[in-house]
Amino acid sequence: MKRYFEFSDSKSYKFWQIEVEDATCTVAYGKIGTAGQEKVSTFDSAEKAQKEADKLIAEKTKKGYTEKENASEKKNARRIAVGYDEAEEGKTLLEKVTAFLDGAQATELDSLVIGGWEEAYENSPQEALDYLFANSARLPALKEIFVGDIDYEECEISWIIQANYTRLFAAFPQLERLHIKGSNSLVLSDEPLRHENLKALTIECGGLPKSIIETIAGAHLPNLEYLNLYIGVDEYGFDGTLDDLRPFMTKELFPKLKYLALADSEIADEIAIAIAEAPVLDILETLDLSKGTLSDKGGEALIASSKIRHLKRLDLHYHFLSNETIATLKGLDLVLDVSEQQNLEDDWRYPSVTE
Repeated sequence: MKRYFEFSDSKSYKFWQIEVEDATCTVAYGKIGTAGQEKVSTFDSAEKAQKEADKLIAEKTKKGYTEKENASEKKNARRIAVGYDEAEEGKTLLEKVTAFLDGAQATELDSLVIGGWEEAYENSPQEALDYLFANSARLPALKEIFVGDIDYEECEISWIIQANYTRLFAAFPQLERLHIKGSNSLVLSDEPLRHENLKALTIECGGLPKSIIETIAGAHLPNLEYLNLYIGVDEYGFDGTLDDLRPFMTKELFPKLKYLALADSEIADEIAIAIAEAPVLDILETLDLSKGTLSDKGGEALIASSKIRHLKRLDLHYHFLSNETIATLKGLDLVLDVSEQQNLEDDWRYPSVTE
């Protein structure tokens, strides 16, 4: 028996394969398009090997891996970043982007990741991005852009100075996936956002401004399947209310939506209560309310919901749910992630990602 799974989001593009032959279990894993790594385990019997395989498959599907008949094609990806030492020497992101676009590899690029730039806590990548947008014809195959692949040692997420992306959507009509990290000075679009081919949008931040929420809620994105929004806290930029998030709970806004994350929120209970009977659950496969301050108040609303049972997966990891509520949620007929239970005795409760 051989089974093949893949996982993809705005950060990852991975495969996982398992094969059981008699008492031997062989697992292969890695980035899609590579040979990956292999691990072989031998058991006392074929029954024990199969039991282990079943356990591993359950773990992978819980994490969001999807079984496929055929492997996806390899991505042609490139990461461009300015390291600390390079910045000290005067190197800039604009110079690196320019040099790459002048090269022959640009025409075949599928995925572009922009890491750190010079003093990201003080400077925007705007100049480099504007050059990228102006020269989009050199990237005819580009399907995915991630700007801000910066870890906390380089710059805390809420310190990252972002940019204005208005020109991106016309520059790359073939774009399918957009991931932006950081919301400080972020402008998604100065005009009504329209894009016919965008399938996945992620904004990862410590606080999502109301202006960004309104831009997305008013967008024309007919092929959007994956929406991942970190709501965050008011101290780091979230200045909206539950009412501002209600458009995402309809099924008319993005009719092809399969994955919705309203994550990392200090109003996680309010969101859970509001979405528990929302029409969007009729079309979703995955609801992600993870990384926030979800407690039994919100958990009980999810348990009482008839629509929650339409989902394939419910992600609540990093939460403040009691053991009793967790046990009841585990009785739902879906893939459930309730890992990372936080200390219920804490007087102050914070989302996972803030500063």
